[in-house]
Amino acid sequence: MNTVEEFYNDLMQQIYASADAEEDYKVSQFFDNSMEYLMEDGTVQDYTYLPYKKSGSGMRVDGYELIEDREILNLFICDYEESDAPVTLTRTDIDLNVKRVIKFFKQSVEKELYRDLEETRPGYAMSRFLYENQSRFHTVNIVLVSNKLLSGRVKELPSHKLESYNVSYDIWDIGRFYEIETSKNKKETLIINLKEDFKATIPSLPAHIKASPYPSYLSVVSGELLADLYEEYGSKLLESNVRSFLQFRGNINKGIRKTLNNVKEYGPKSMFFAYNNGITATAEEIELNSDNEIIKIRNFQIVNGGQTTASLYNTRKVDKVDLSDIFVQMKLTVINDEKINDIVPNIAKFANTQNKVSDADFFSNDIYHIRMEEKSRRIWAPAKEGELKGTKWFYERARGQYLEVQSKLTEAKKREFKTIHPKSQMFTKTDLAKYLMVWENKPQIVSRGAQKNFKAFGEIIVPRWNKNDKEFNDLYFMHTVAKIIIFKACDYMVYREPWYGGYKANIVAYTLSTLSYLLEKEKKSIDFTVIWKRQEIPAYFLRELQHISKFINQYIIDTPENFTNVSEWCKKDSCWTNLKEILDSTEQLTLSEEFLKHMVTLEEVKYEEMEAKKEQQIDNSMELLKKMFKLPMDTWTEMIQWGQEKNILSQTQIDFLNLIPLGKYPSDKQSKKILETIMYLEDEGMKSVWE
Repeated sequence: MNTVEEFYNDLMQQIYASADAEEDYKVSQFFDNSMEYLMEDGTVQDYTYLPYKKSGSGMRVDGYELIEDREILNLFICDYEESDAPVTLTRTDIDLNVKRVIKFFKQSVEKELYRDLEETRPGYAMSRFLYENQSRFHTVNIVLVSNKLLSGRVKELPSHKLESYNVSYDIWDIGRFYEIETSKNKKETLIINLKEDFKATIPSLPAHIKASPYPSYLSVVSGELLADLYEEYGSKLLESNVRSFLQFRGNINKGIRKTLNNVKEYGPKSMFFAYNNGITATAEEIELNSDNEIIKIRNFQIVNGGQTTASLYNTRKVDKVDLSDIFVQMKLTVINDEKINDIVPNIAKFANTQNKVSDADFFSNDIYHIRMEEKSRRIWAPAKEGELKGTKWFYERARGQYLEVQSKLTEAKKREFKTIHPKSQMFTKTDLAKYLMVWENKPQIVSRGAQKNFKAFGEIIVPRWNKNDKEFNDLYFMHTVAKIIIFKACDYMVYREPWYGGYKANIVAYTLSTLSYLLEKEKKSIDFTVIWKRQEIPAYFLRELQHISKFINQYIIDTPENFTNVSEWCKKDSCWTNLKEILDSTEQLTLSEEFLKHMVTLEEVKYEEMEAKKEQQIDNSMELLKKMFKLPMDTWTEMIQWGQEKNILSQTQIDFLNLIPLGKYPSDKQSKKILETIMYLEDEGMKSVWE
């Protein structure tokens, strides 16, 4: 298993990937990396990166998040220090950072700090947001993220106060990130002591048989307890695939709210138990008392019923409804083994089939990602000019895979692995969605944050996969890597431009979508295959990105009168729509002749993609053939019996299905007929034999 020092080194190497990157650029890279952990953990739902730092002011802050339904403002500050090994994060460091954040907050809400700041700078946008929205939150949570290692002498968190606000603190050091990265379920352990912290227990009834690998319980939970749990832990309680169900405006939420408020129409609130479907949950471990009541739960996750839970909390908060006579049924399954990361998402998927949940909501576990993972392990990227060896781009389908693979290797093999799979060429699911959505011309969605963008990405990919999965072939993977190379080059370039003042993520997203849009108008395309072969973008390409990004920077900071926050403006559909109208109606921004002469026609792209689909079709058939010869003999018998019972199999088809059970090796033509027969049976309603 990797040590915390090795983890630190891997992380820093990723940040150092741009060898001559400025200090602030490295800080922003580390901050974004940290936020990915916090979002995966459920601590953060989304965030806005608007760093403010001014020498001598005693103020600093790096970003914020408003969790509106719980009235919590998260303020983020990053303590980053370059070193060969992690240095110590002391109590003095913590206090200094906290004081800087608090001073910025107080100056913003009490003294209108934004009026003294330059409007085009990120500090202005955050300061003005705090001043204008100070009534929308009652708790200020100061979150410190650091690449330092927390000192063992730090025994308690700071105790600074803010008038009119509750203040809490959260410290995320390199040790805490390491623990999550190397933990079984890639989330920080959450232990809920119901009896001590909430003065409550949950009566439960065992609902499993001895042969069951996972114990299950039927329980009844009070509405007050569910609301209390959500108030305390928020989306940490929700399995990652169902966090997006929390908007307090869906039909189910409105129905719950009406049921609890409208006694005349729906009867007494005690009828809620009869009306509501209840919740489905999992835990890694529970502790029962002698009366079979749950008194402690480890890593409790609500996989169905997130809306019910959030709605109970919001109805109590907004409508002041008493929940003392509200009860909700709960099915709880205890899972504590290496299969937890596969089983919990499946429980979430099947439990949510009673609601209108699209396949895209569970896209995170989709076969699309399995195929991308397979290609990333198999396909070698060409060596860059001047280098001897090729490398691979490592797709981390599940968080922690990159380190997990290395943990099983000797030191020599680990060095070899890192040479083949550089950390700078590792990318995650949310990275992938970001890199590709800009080429779908969705910069406003990319600007809305990783989770919302990932969900929107699934809504695009799932129908395409269902229509023709051969689209997602080797060429698709290579072109995806080319798009990653372009994105990273643009990201690094923007930060180094003399006009740059902030909003890098928005500028990059809009720059690349603008490039894509202008090329569509010209009926041209980037030759992504060339970029894949070079593993870098040429100089003429970089000059074009510089030209477009400068225009985009001016466009987004020149916000309409009704928008004062650049980041919020970039999230609006109207921001992208207005930009397209400018591009269509004026000559303010055009592609250079030098750039266009290197582009390819759409016909050339289409031909290349058609050839790649044919190759993927062969790959798909070969994969099915491999699986076909591994099917148990009972499966062949069951297929024939099922087809005969339905009276849909001809004798010829039965003969084909009997070839392998009879020990005969079918020819290529016969193998194709066997596959066609199996697919025919599945189309007629037979359960898939490939699952």
